Amino acid sequence: MNAPSTAQTATHVIVGDGITALAFLEHCDLRAGETLIILGKMVSRFGRGMAYAKGDPDTPWRYAYLLNSPADDIDPAFAAWLSDRWDNVSDTMSGRSPDWLHAAAPLVAAGDIYGVNAPREFYGDFMEELARIALSRLEKRGVRIVTLNDCVTSIAPAENGVVLKTEKGAQISAESVDIAPGGPSTMRLAGDDGTFAAPSVFGQEPRIAEHIRAGAEIFCIGGNAAMLDVLRLCQSLIPNEDIKMVVCAPDGDIPAPLVPRLPRKLTKPTLTRGHDTAKSFLSEIEDEIASARRNGDEMREIRAGFRAHFLANPLNLYLADLDEARQVPSKLRFWLRGGTRDTILDMHRLVGEGRVKVVPGLVKSVEHGKDGATVYMRDPSGGEFTHNTGFVVNCAGAGPNSRYDPLTADMLAKSVIEICPVSRGIKVGAVCQTTLPGVRYLSPAVTEIGEEPIAMPLYDAHMLRTYAARANGLG
Repeated sequence: MNAPSTAQTATHVIVGDGITALAFLEHCDLRAGETLIILGKMVSRFGRGMAYAKGDPDTPWRYAYLLNSPADDIDPAFAAWLSDRWDNVSDTMSGRSPDWLHAAAPLVAAGDIYGVNAPREFYGDFMEELARIALSRLEKRGVRIVTLNDCVTSIAPAENGVVLKTEKGAQISAESVDIAPGGPSTMRLAGDDGTFAAPSVFGQEPRIAEHIRAGAEIFCIGGNAAMLDVLRLCQSLIPNEDIKMVVCAPDGDIPAPLVPRLPRKLTKPTLTRGHDTAKSFLSEIEDEIASARRNGDEMREIRAGFRAHFLANPLNLYLADLDEARQVPSKLRFWLRGGTRDTILDMHRLVGEGRVKVVPGLVKSVEHGKDGATVYMRDPSGGEFTHNTGFVVNCAGAGPNSRYDPLTADMLAKSVIEICPVSRGIKVGAVCQTTLPGVRYLSPAVTEIGEEPIAMPLYDAHMLRTYAARANGLG
């Protein structure tokens, strides 16, 4: 592999370096003599992306961040890979804080390594290995492969395809392109980046760690997976009894832990077609979830069961009116929230001990003082209140003022892709096609493909890889 000059021509281009880009690569059918160019900021670690990046070996929080779901919910092949390397995994994780091996021990003793919430870096190792296999397959076929550590900023139609321009000034002509960026940025709030606040946890760990070690209370804006990562960051640095943490979440709830059980089972929804309204269909779904709970199903089984059901039975089979169907996913996402077993169980214990406090409300802004920050909030009834804290971390996830990567922003501005008027996510054509011939787009921000509103969010790795396969006529 080699870096291209400022002007290059390719048969096909893949933009991105994470799991979606890899899924497109795995189904690439180029022939001998054709050229593939792959562009991404971390293309040297192709397959990982930012989410599953290689950690710094000198940091205590390396391997602290875990996958949200059990390994076999992410990918049975990954679970098998992890199990085959368990001795090496155990050696790597031995002596680390928090004690992941202790949390995994009951599953290991039950013969259920497939059920552990693995460190995200291990999943990155697995994906990078798949990438090497896919690239080797193409090279053996005689495909010329060129990689470029660069960021694509724009795309435009050309006589024989499209032209891509990059941050470093390269111009690449291609017959076809698969675009697979990450999701949008965290929703920004006034004052969320300053002396006593960080706009996200990732990449900000050294700053946050200083305050954790100094004994400061850590205030998290939002109760999602990034908030759980902040707890893991704290646990990697100080004993549990020294943790001081406040979480502000809209409903004041912590997501349910996704707990695996043997033998595995999935909730099997029985849903009727022909609904006229989202309200009617959601009422039926709510009844199905309640019935599953009464039957003893846990959130892992309910969530995975509904995911499997809607992958096989898209929403438009139940609601013919597209705008009505578009109203379903946001409710489903809320009802089927779940997350990392280890961390959520720790969170519940720490809440019970008074070391973590969960506050219902919405953060409006952060104000910095001499020795900490004041967080301005609105409670569920609309009343305003404040909280003085040591350090604030924005874990809010995407929102109305989130920013997309430069290429996605360019494509939206040119109507190559569009924003769904209901979900406010990205809408693409059938099999991920854009308005430019030969150009496909898939990212976690996509909420509609063709006339199909996606029932479950594409922030799920299994969902992303499934839809990438479908774009190539598989699955």
